[in-house]
Amino acid sequence: MRALRYHRYGSPEVIQLDDLPEPTPGPGFAKVRIRAAGLNSIDWKILAGDVRFLPVFRSPPRGVGFDFAGEIVGIGGGATERHPGERVFGSLLPFGRDGACSEYVVAPYDRMIRLPGEVDDLQAAALPIAGGTALQALIDDGHLLRDQRVLITGAAGGVGHFAVQIAKDVGAHVVAVCSARNAEFVRSLGADEIVDYGKDDFTLREDRFDVVFDAACASSFAAARRVLTEDGCYINTSGSAEALLTTIGSAIFARITSQQRAVPFTLNNGPPIWRRLLELVRRKKLHAHLARTVVIEEAVDALRDMSTGHGQGKVVVTLA
Repeated sequence: MRALRYHRYGSPEVIQLDDLPEPTPGPGFAKVRIRAAGLNSIDWKILAGDVRFLPVFRSPPRGVGFDFAGEIVGIGGGATERHPGERVFGSLLPFGRDGACSEYVVAPYDRMIRLPGEVDDLQAAALPIAGGTALQALIDDGHLLRDQRVLITGAAGGVGHFAVQIAKDVGAHVVAVCSARNAEFVRSLGADEIVDYGKDDFTLREDRFDVVFDAACASSFAAARRVLTEDGCYINTSGSAEALLTTIGSAIFARITSQQRAVPFTLNNGPPIWRRLLELVRRKKLHAHLARTVVIEEAVDALRDMSTGHGQGKVVVTLA
């Protein structure tokens, strides 16, 4: 089978298309024929070696991608509702070496759920990490409510464009930070106001926000707290170890000195949040904008473009 892998950390150029034996599922695992795999910023960050010193991460050779949609073609036994022929989607854990940009993957039963017929593979593969991050950050961690005000950085990106849609479904007033060239796209998602980061600094605004969701990981609690309400919440996506540690420190500082909150974000990426995302899709409240749909041979170029941080929506690799 064909699988995208890299044998050393580096830039996207170190990724190669390997020919590997098809995997065999053991007890508790299913073999999935991959139809689509979603790419996320975590893919190129791991590729670059940003998390190489964490002991839980397996070193190269590693596969590319975590989010997937496809069809079960084999099960390894054990109690499960999974069955061959079932359409599923889910997300691999990032600690192992397997990647979703492969013709087949073997994954635990609890890393996938049934995919209903009305949701296509491309949409499903775009959801787990980016959609889950937006949903958990705004609703579970930020406690965003109707008529509250939320500011979202990176509003055109994979996480950000989901966040704008989720915030509008709640009934919040959305101020979206993006580039001028992405402004119309973000307005089409429902944003009430646009801040062009090339011209304006959102931390200098006179208005206040109940939630600042720093999806681009472009600011900090220290910088953003001025535009938060007295009990407002700052959340970033912990896009780097430095950002995570800084936000942990900010969370302690905020708790001691004010009623404001800083949330060091960690995604609970699993079936409960995937089912909630599917419900939003079914209600037509959430839609993945696919900036690019590429075949496996084009994934390296797609990852290179993603690393610039200026794209719109999601990139999905097709393997059907």
